[in-house]
Amino acid sequence: MMAVYQRQNGMRFCQPFFCEGVLRYTQQDYYNPFHLSFCEFSLGPVIDREANTLFMKCIPDGCVTVLFIQKGSSCKIELLGTPLEAKQLIVYPEALYFCVRLEPGMKFPYSRISGGSFSTRDIVNTEIFIPHLDADTESLAEKLFSAPSFEKRIEVFYAYITSFSLEELFVSDVLMDMLHRIYCAGGNVNIRSMADEVCYSERQFSRLFSESLGYSPKTFARIVRLQHVLSEMKRLSGTGIKIASIPVARFLSGMNYSDQAHFQREFKDFTTLTPRQFAVFATEKGHKPGCSACAGSLFCSAGKT
Repeated sequence: MMAVYQRQNGMRFCQPFFCEGVLRYTQQDYYNPFHLSFCEFSLGPVIDREANTLFMKCIPDGCVTVLFIQKGSSCKIELLGTPLEAKQLIVYPEALYFCVRLEPGMKFPYSRISGGSFSTRDIVNTEIFIPHLDADTESLAEKLFSAPSFEKRIEVFYAYITSFSLEELFVSDVLMDMLHRIYCAGGNVNIRSMADEVCYSERQFSRLFSESLGYSPKTFARIVRLQHVLSEMKRLSGTGIKIASIPVARFLSGMNYSDQAHFQREFKDFTTLTPRQFAVFATEKGHKPGCSACAGSLFCSAGKT
């Protein structure tokens, strides 16, 4: 019998560079009735990517992020699928951004925009700007930017998203269960054994993942494994330990990397930095001026509600 996914606290992933080079960044995570990570920031009139190579860099997280953008009197929506390696986002100068990161397996109600022509699979590793908003989604964007504060914008979005059924918002229970199990195992799973448990061949199981999510279970396991390392770095940074002085091997324990070179290569593919460079970044820029959510920690992360 197939397991039925029991909803638990959502899967948590880091985007450590989202607040690099932006103005008035703030972030808030909510976990009831499902995990949504909200952030808001604005951009200045000049964007100099050469001066800050980490500016608006997005790393693999397995998530879909919905970006509501206000520039002047117009509102735009961008759908950002998980990148498969680090990439810089396309952004508008002098714009206000309100962003919602959905947990893996959760999807924006695509049927309400552009005739439902998008799926989670179509968005992976790309950015899709919605050229024309339907009346319902345009109304949502207008309500969001008419709200007087970040907190009120969150309330507006929650009122919208919770009007849909869980079946409209999530992939199947089987897939959600597998995603959560890979996450809880830190990415250290045997994909063939997982496929056997739900009576699929490994090939069928991988195809089910790819057709629904746009990436394979092995890819998701790699993302989770690296994100687990980032979380461990975050935990250690909160203890006052200088993580730049910790041997790289400290982060390999139980992580199923074949060797240190494999770990370093994958770390750099996913973040564009070596582990040592990232540790220096964390030490020097753990608390970013103007970021009300950092509280001196490695990643911008505010309270949980």
